[in-house]
Amino acid sequence: MRELAGRMRAIDPGAGAALQVVAHFDALVEARAGLEATVRAAAVLARCAAGLVAPGRRLRVRVEPDGRRVDGEVAGLSVPLPGYAGALVWVERMADEPGRAEFDRVLVDRLAATVGIVLDRTGAGFPSGDAAAVELLVDATAYEAARLAAARRLGLSPEGSFVVTVCAGGPHPPGAARLGGLVVTIDPAGSPARAGPAVRSASGPAVALRDLPESYGQAVLALRLTAVDEPGPSHVDAAEVGGLLALADGCDSPAAAAEVTHLERVLAAHPWALATLTAVAAEPSLRAAAAALHVHHSTLQSRVDLLAQALGYGFATPAGRTRLTVALVLRRFRRSR
Repeated sequence: MRELAGRMRAIDPGAGAALQVVAHFDALVEARAGLEATVRAAAVLARCAAGLVAPGRRLRVRVEPDGRRVDGEVAGLSVPLPGYAGALVWVERMADEPGRAEFDRVLVDRLAATVGIVLDRTGAGFPSGDAAAVELLVDATAYEAARLAAARRLGLSPEGSFVVTVCAGGPHPPGAARLGGLVVTIDPAGSPARAGPAVRSASGPAVALRDLPESYGQAVLALRLTAVDEPGPSHVDAAEVGGLLALADGCDSPAAAAEVTHLERVLAAHPWALATLTAVAAEPSLRAAAAALHVHHSTLQSRVDLLAQALGYGFATPAGRTRLTVALVLRRFRRSR
């Protein structure tokens, strides 16, 4: 579909853009995207605000074209959702733009179809079993009564404390949901993680039932700090890394890009540099880092001196270790979107 859209755009820009919209929403359905992600995609594609209202689910989602969720009323071009009384989706183009009317009609129709699929998938009957219940519990836009029903289906007490774990690949354990490329599980706080040692995984903080979407969001961010094919942890607990997750928001800033580019040049020049720097940042002392790397401490000291000279700062001071840790974290965030 994307290849066809590219060809059609060369012949007829309007038709090509419409096919691109169809392909984009088809991809959202395949990835099992949630309601807010679907409305956000519509707003970004339309370059104007888009929204959804479903009175029966007590849902109202409105997203600005920059991706921010902002409350607002129905406006612009709207389409009802068959089977959901009073429910509709809309895009808010306030002024006529040449060639946009047909594009908007295709977009809002595909938005309505995709939202209908998501609502059906996460409906009160749980047609997909436990996976649908998990998906509802981590969706911040879901109706509270539906979330409580989902918790009862999974045997989770409304008064309990729970942890969301996300895995990139690996087995699909009972009661898990596959959201896009991630396997998501919800377990009582203190339960052992259900990810295998070779699978990248991350856990959110322990939270009450109503805060599971927040735990899920932090787990997804923490997953970006994991590693399998290079030195680093295969599992990260968001509660342990804390404020480091905030670096994800700034990982594309000019300062972050410059810091990571500088680090990558040094890593490219020395094959052992990443393992060395990772151990130095993680271990409490150089001797402990040498033991983790299985090298003599004098060998490690020589390597550290060389890397400090190449990077332009040392790691013996708290400021140097902090800068190194931040640089490594920024590199992970930039490499794992």
